[in-house]
Amino acid sequence: MSSVPKEIDETAYIDGYSFPRFFVKIFIPMIRSGIGVTLFFLFMFSWVELLLARTLTATDAQPIGMIMTRTSTASGIDWGTLAAAGVLTIIPGILVVYFVRNHIAKGFALGRT
Repeated sequence: MSSVPKEIDETAYIDGYSFPRFFVKIFIPMIRSGIGVTLFFLFMFSWVELLLARTLTATDAQPIGMIMTRTSTASGIDWGTLAAAGVLTIIPGILVVYFVRNHIAKGFALGRT
């Protein structure tokens, strides 16, 4: 947000923009790369926390990560369950990266193009 010049705010005020209109029409589009990267990191950190949820709960909740760790039994490894849980774990991350891919590089550069 600090990379947006103060002059843009002043120019919008001179042009007759109210603060809410400036915020939605000008400011948000200028910082959308940073918002995209922030959402990416929020998703990835929360997804990792989901994998730790089983160890922190006392209920019968079973996140996908815990199902993946329980595929090894006395009779061998349940490859079908392991493969299905792996795919279900990877798909949300791929979708998030796909939708924010154009903004990731800009966001990492802190708005510098």
